[in-house]
Amino acid sequence: MESAVKEIAGILTGFFQSKTVAAALELRIFDAMDPPARAEVVCRRAGVPLASGKRLLIALEAMKLISRENDEYRLSDAAKRCLVSTSPQWMGWMARHCDVFLYPLWGQCAEAIRQDEDRRTAVFGDNRSWFDILYQNPRDVADFQEFLGVLAQPFVDGMIESFDFSPYRRFIDIGSGCGSLPMSVARSHPKLEVAVCELPQAAAFTREKLDARGFKDHIAVFEGNVLEGDLPRGFDLVHLGWMLHDYAIESQRTILENILAAMPSGATFVASETPLNDDESGPLFTSLLSINMLVSTDGGVESTTEEYLGRFRDAGFVNTRAQTIPGPRKLLIGEKA
Repeated sequence: MESAVKEIAGILTGFFQSKTVAAALELRIFDAMDPPARAEVVCRRAGVPLASGKRLLIALEAMKLISRENDEYRLSDAAKRCLVSTSPQWMGWMARHCDVFLYPLWGQCAEAIRQDEDRRTAVFGDNRSWFDILYQNPRDVADFQEFLGVLAQPFVDGMIESFDFSPYRRFIDIGSGCGSLPMSVARSHPKLEVAVCELPQAAAFTREKLDARGFKDHIAVFEGNVLEGDLPRGFDLVHLGWMLHDYAIESQRTILENILAAMPSGATFVASETPLNDDESGPLFTSLLSINMLVSTDGGVESTTEEYLGRFRDAGFVNTRAQTIPGPRKLLIGEKA
């Protein structure tokens, strides 16, 4: 096949691979290869017919997620880390979230662009906000927060390594999810008072995660709503993680104003985001994520670093700046005069 045609065909059928892996995760096919086994044994363990199950195994082998040795199927290293349900990095949560929520919305992508508006009502028959729809079911909350926790870990490691926490006394993480960042901060800076603020619908999940990892008495959990200005006060270091992009630009300004109002004089605010390149040439993941914001949220959008910092200044923050750290996100920083 001519190279350009092959490249475009691969892009257009890219969902074949994602749906294949999502099906394998739902059927626990990867779990059924521990220990390695022949096709008939894998299919029996997973409870699927041999004929259709073998089609799935052939595709997964072609994708190099599994391999065969002496006719026994075994997992690749990547599959062991991310696709077996007992792994801490299991991505089944993400697969289910994409299948239930994102894939149907992306089916309306052209209309979203034509109308310049989300497709929640068209897909779900529901005009409530994205988070109201998402958080109506505890399982959906868990799916969303668990996979965000896995994606966040490289960022958490980078922030702990590169950001100077030593000038601060009280740190709060807004929209903490699994609590990955505050737990890491509490471990690495035991003298720092650490807290999280979560929506009431998600706070129970966060408490459960903190309690399970021994932080019940070390990290306070506040319930609040950053968009409504319902925030705890008095923290001299405030972090908002990968959240501004979920909202329209005017809502982002409201969020920033609300955070500024809750901070004492001299406090520092940090937002972590994955900005567009300065010339808006990508990167690919962020540019696609911006379309995802279009189909799913009330005006959420990806922005360049300078666009974000301009909104910081509009809200009243001073000494605005960006800090590059290891990992997928950039820190956008402002202070209250």
